[in-house]
Amino acid sequence: MKLRYLATDLDGTLLTSAKTISPRSREVLAQAQRSGMTLILASGRPLYSILPFAEELDMQKYRGFIISFNGSLVWDCAGGKAIMEQTIPLSLIPDLVAAVGDGFHIHGYKGNSIVVQGQPDEWSHYIARANKMPLTETDDFVKTITEAQHKCLVTGSPRRLWHLERRIGRQFDASLSICRSEPFLLEIMSKGIDKAKALRWLLNRVGGSPEELMCCGDGYNDLGMMQLAAVSCATAGARKPVKKAATIVTQSNDRDGVAVAVAEYFPFTSS
Repeated sequence: MKLRYLATDLDGTLLTSAKTISPRSREVLAQAQRSGMTLILASGRPLYSILPFAEELDMQKYRGFIISFNGSLVWDCAGGKAIMEQTIPLSLIPDLVAAVGDGFHIHGYKGNSIVVQGQPDEWSHYIARANKMPLTETDDFVKTITEAQHKCLVTGSPRRLWHLERRIGRQFDASLSICRSEPFLLEIMSKGIDKAKALRWLLNRVGGSPEELMCCGDGYNDLGMMQLAAVSCATAGARKPVKKAATIVTQSNDRDGVAVAVAEYFPFTSS
């Protein structure tokens, strides 16, 4: 088995708790890319907040790719352009807002800012800090959101959010995909969108195969791509189902878990 592609999640996986790439991880990924590995950053984050990490890792030079918004946008770093996009139609936003109702906070994107319905909660601020994007409050989400959305977010208490996930999952089964990336966070995309589908599409485009793919992740939204890959790696802090699905469990994101796994499976690198 020869691995040629590495797809890694960011938060809780490649990034430290301080939301940075450690020097060790940066060097190992640089070695791997110099030796011919194609790096793919696969995250629920918007493209805007992933691009600085891609630049830090010289992914334009090494012809890497970004899968953002959980798979609704695929970005070619060398070409500097989107090569696949699938959005939630604006026509669905009013029904989605009505279905979410009170007691939760729905978020969307406008330009390089995050729009939140009502007063932000603690999780709204967490999302804004993690993505280094400003929050814009609105009392009329439908009126404020003027462009089709790659993804909407809903935050709330984990127990109540679980019930909401089931309810809106049934209501929008034909038109939307819904996944839980954190206990407090629902991510809503156009139907059929997930990291695994985007990865499969990308591999087909570049002439690769899942047998040449290694994936690293920690969250529920990483499960699909990890099941797709020949080798899957969960960080020490990953959710239990993710660890169960993984080929190996590596060190935590604060102990360079991705670098450790890459050094083990890509023999041209060292940790």
